[in-house]
Amino acid sequence: MSLEKLLPWRATKQNILPSSSASHAKAATIPSELILQIFKYVTSTADLKSCILVCKSWCRCGIELLWHKPVFTSNASLIKLLITLSRSTQTFQYSLLIRRLNFSFLGEDISDQILARLSSCERLERLTLGGCRRLTDIGLLKLLEKSDGLVALDVSDIENLTDSVIELVGERCRRLQGLNVSLCKKISDKSIMVVASKCRSLRRIKLSHCENITDESVVVLAKNCPHLLELDLTNCNQITNKAIKPVFENCTQLRELRLACCAHLTDESFTRTAPSLFEQLRVLDLTSCNLITDQTLFKIVNSAPKLRNLVLAKCVNITDEGVYHITRLGKHLHYLHLGHCYRITDHSITHLARHCTRLRYLDLACCNQLTDASVFELSNLPKLRRIGLVKCALITDQAIFALIENRVVAHTLERVHLSYCVNLTINAVLDLINFCYRLTHLSLTGVHAFLRPDVQRFCRPPPKEFTPHQRQVFCVFSGKGVKDLRAYLNNTLIGQQRGRITGGVGNVEDQVVQQPITAGADIEDSVISEAEGVGGDISEGGEGDNDTGREN
Repeated sequence: MSLEKLLPWRATKQNILPSSSASHAKAATIPSELILQIFKYVTSTADLKSCILVCKSWCRCGIELLWHKPVFTSNASLIKLLITLSRSTQTFQYSLLIRRLNFSFLGEDISDQILARLSSCERLERLTLGGCRRLTDIGLLKLLEKSDGLVALDVSDIENLTDSVIELVGERCRRLQGLNVSLCKKISDKSIMVVASKCRSLRRIKLSHCENITDESVVVLAKNCPHLLELDLTNCNQITNKAIKPVFENCTQLRELRLACCAHLTDESFTRTAPSLFEQLRVLDLTSCNLITDQTLFKIVNSAPKLRNLVLAKCVNITDEGVYHITRLGKHLHYLHLGHCYRITDHSITHLARHCTRLRYLDLACCNQLTDASVFELSNLPKLRRIGLVKCALITDQAIFALIENRVVAHTLERVHLSYCVNLTINAVLDLINFCYRLTHLSLTGVHAFLRPDVQRFCRPPPKEFTPHQRQVFCVFSGKGVKDLRAYLNNTLIGQQRGRITGGVGNVEDQVVQQPITAGADIEDSVISEAEGVGGDISEGGEGDNDTGREN
């Protein structure tokens, strides 16, 4: 919200009034509770800096908000903050005002030496160091040894991190509610069991790709931390049924459970799930749990009737019967991933489309028994934004025409994956991009009609690790590439017979609606100069789309 809407004038160093002035006196008499409430709506750092110049009481209220969560957009902003904290004389003890630090944007620029200079920040509540790969135990132990009030810690993807750091966190940070050690491959059961036994308020823990984690620590977590809301065991490939049974017995408040690539899990893991016991569960990821069968889906749907996001990619034993169980989720189901579930047919997908009418994302990659009949039914979904039909080789132009003839779906689709649907023609795809004006992503890798230099020039670049053959057939359009492809094909095909479009589109460029592709008077000057190290806006930004363009 703009500061001008909240305050009658904007304070600067030049217009600060002496303490005897009437305006200054009125500002100073506003209760601090009211000032703080107003300041919550001031999302610009520059505006907040102006506020703290009004008077001492405003400064006291605003300075903590200003330093509560410094934002680092560059190394320069971090250096300014470090210089401020190192000064022997400070207007305020700034290090004790800092409650949150996020260095994930600076990544490998963060070193142990930098953390050592931040060790005076003893009141940290949230610390995010994800991707700061240069860090070792030395710097982390120095920073964390006095951070008893830590509530959330993210040290993901720090390959040199060992159990010593996590054990220290478990011993000292008894209020800990969130821990992310994903991709920390030296972490073992030893430290996780310390956290589980000491931090009984733990709500979220991410152990993704921690290869040394076994059933032992997960069992202790399940028994000691019954209030867990999120548990991520992705690629913890030593996990078996023995670990998952206690999770379902004790952690009934779970909202997200990720078990992708836990290849030893079988239907036995889910046998003790009582009906409607997991009403809060919204996300369940069972990617590549290829031993589970339709029986697991029967149990899951009974126990978690409000599942919103269900990932079953590469669960190759799932059949039509399993999909019929899923349809009982009805309107609650928004995201469904069935990639590589090659046993399913048009029968179950038709049933799915008729019962789960609020589906927004559906991935059916490599479901090679599906035909146009499935797409005919899916075209009736009123909220469908993304659909994946990669390697559904039986799909033809008729499926595309069904999508665009239903004007509801034509106005909601944003991402369509059609790679290796080899029967598609340029005419059908052009109709698709003409009618679906919200489309921002279209994949056509391996579709022969589009493997032409004049068309591929509008593609995004292929990933660097792709082989020469993969680069040759790569064909993915995103953002501006979709718009440019639309314009080029329309211009190229002017005057040609295009049987499907009969005047409903008109001037395509006129109809396309552009969508975003995709966070006092005697106050010293030092208060402002010291605040320069904070930088950025107070409000948090959103996450971007990190699609690499790979196809399953």
